[in-house]
Amino acid sequence: MNNSKDKLAVVSDAMYVILGASGNTGSIIANFLLLKGKKVRVIGRDEGRLQRFVRKGAEAFTADLSDAAALTIAFTGARAAYLMLPPITSREEQERESDAIAKAVKESGLRYAVHLSSYGAHAPEGTGPVLGLHSSEQKLNAISGLNVLHLRPAYFMENNLAAIGMIQGRGIFGHALLPDLKLPMIATRDVGDCAAQHLLDLDFSGKQTRELLGERDLSMTEVTAAIARGIGKPDLHYEQFSYDQVRQALVQMGFSPKKAAVYIEMFEAINGGLLVAQEPRSPKNSTPTSFETFVQDVFAPAYHTKAHSDRRNFVVVRPPPAGLVLRSRHLVRKSSTDEMRVNRYLAFARSSFAISSGLPITRREWVVHSGIEERLRLSLKTSPA
Repeated sequence: MNNSKDKLAVVSDAMYVILGASGNTGSIIANFLLLKGKKVRVIGRDEGRLQRFVRKGAEAFTADLSDAAALTIAFTGARAAYLMLPPITSREEQERESDAIAKAVKESGLRYAVHLSSYGAHAPEGTGPVLGLHSSEQKLNAISGLNVLHLRPAYFMENNLAAIGMIQGRGIFGHALLPDLKLPMIATRDVGDCAAQHLLDLDFSGKQTRELLGERDLSMTEVTAAIARGIGKPDLHYEQFSYDQVRQALVQMGFSPKKAAVYIEMFEAINGGLLVAQEPRSPKNSTPTSFETFVQDVFAPAYHTKAHSDRRNFVVVRPPPAGLVLRSRHLVRKSSTDEMRVNRYLAFARSSFAISSGLPITRREWVVHSGIEERLRLSLKTSPA
């Protein structure tokens, strides 16, 4: 018969399993538990990205999150796990991944889990990628014997990093969200800290939810003003784009039309009041990192790093190098007077670089990525006349 010392030894030697360990929240949780001297198994698809945790004493386990058999092995014998879905590729893929995770949790006999969900996950439809988290919650809630805490954090402050190229290139911050609608925003490090502490304490039972609403609610106008102060651009202003404009931009950036539509649905849900917090703000669901601190610690360094990188990686060639055009992503030598191919090159340059970097491209100013310029020169040397 086990005595209290035996039970204590089992707990102290127990394994914690972290999905998405190389991500914003998972990395914080893994590092926190390792610093506490806990045994940690980090799961990811890329073993190389897990090595920083292995060097600190973690066990790496490579698996795809849609592989229920592999996840079952990873969860077996664990004291607790951090569960999450990766960034959405499609709603169908979300369902496959949440099916696999739930199946592995059930078959492994896992007893405790902290699940990364989202504010708005209470709604059964019309919330874009958040709908996949609603579904994931329901699947985990159906597992008998599992104690699960669904964390529902607010809109991530890190989402605003996507605007850096636009700010640098066009001098504005544009988005589909209403300019004066206040919404809760949270730094991912606060989400990670909260999840890590709950995993350590296991201070939940049954099926529970907890919203995390950040330090305060902010409008996009207020967000833009804070960014303007933090990066030293006092003239920066917010501009609301139409849903169609944002949809087109997402497709040009490489999203499939179906994936872009899922994100548009989420923006519509926020603007329309469907995707909204269910708990009144309180000290319990508020977190410490202010947006100003996020700008100082994360946004401004990323902004200045990208500006430096763009200066290094982009060169302006004026006029266009004779004979250089692009056809179907292959560099070929053709007449510089071929209007159709010149236009094709410009279209590629705009979609590949201008959208992401915000750099303007005109007929008189060709912007060429340094890596492509090198291939262009090589193509000229090796192509027949």
